[in-house]
Amino acid sequence: MNTVEFSKRAMVLLVAAVPLFAQTAEGDRQYAARATGAQGARAKAAPIDAAIAAYQRAIADNENDLEAHARLLRAIRFKGAYVAANADEKKKIYAQAKTHGDRALAVLGRQLLARGVKPDAPEKTVAAAARSMNGAGDIYLWDAINWGEWALAYGKMAAARQGAADRIRREATIAHLIDPKLEMGAPARVLGRLHDQTPRIPFITGWASGKEAKKFLEQSLQHDPTNKLTLIFLAEALVSADSAAKPRAVQMLRTAVSTPPHPEYLVEDAAAIDDARALLKKWGA
Repeated sequence: MNTVEFSKRAMVLLVAAVPLFAQTAEGDRQYAARATGAQGARAKAAPIDAAIAAYQRAIADNENDLEAHARLLRAIRFKGAYVAANADEKKKIYAQAKTHGDRALAVLGRQLLARGVKPDAPEKTVAAAARSMNGAGDIYLWDAINWGEWALAYGKMAAARQGAADRIRREATIAHLIDPKLEMGAPARVLGRLHDQTPRIPFITGWASGKEAKKFLEQSLQHDPTNKLTLIFLAEALVSADSAAKPRAVQMLRTAVSTPPHPEYLVEDAAAIDDARALLKKWGA
């Protein structure tokens, strides 16, 4: 192949790739605008629906795009958490999240196999192989988060019996091993919340531990000391383990309320502030 032919072929490939990047970029643009028209912790459906649609088009164009899969899972979670108006809507959205999560993990699993690693290999083995795969850590993280939201929608006991807790634990652990800084320490935040909130069922979730809950949430807080969600989760975990820790927990909640919302997380922080205020009221503080 001469230089002219090579240049022409490279140009064709570049032009063909533009729509793929354009769809993901459009999804990112719509996701960045997800707070448009929001009222406090309640977001409008249009911006996040547009983001979801763009990511779905990106995946339709390239099934192997791990980053598009991860961003789709992230966008669906936002819709379920901040757009859905009732429990039935949340159940429907998180059921869809599970379906998309399974698809994303199937794609990721095939890519891991191509590297000689089985998807069900030990967590450290999977993390080592996936660390250089853009979007892999985010897929594990957001699938774990969506399963957690699904568990809340359907009931923690029912979710535990269906193995949700074990799936969340494995995926969040892999995400933590890949990059503990993801989403401002989210892998440790998920693991800490999981240990704190999972019902202790013999032979099913006997691993759940208040000590581990505090350990992981403290780790998450180190990555982002002002993260409102981490402050709330840690406050609850501290009081759950020891009522004498309430003064520190109350101070954490007050910090969550008084700290201005992050400009990139206006809706999420508004919801966290509402939760912190409700908890302070519950505790008589």
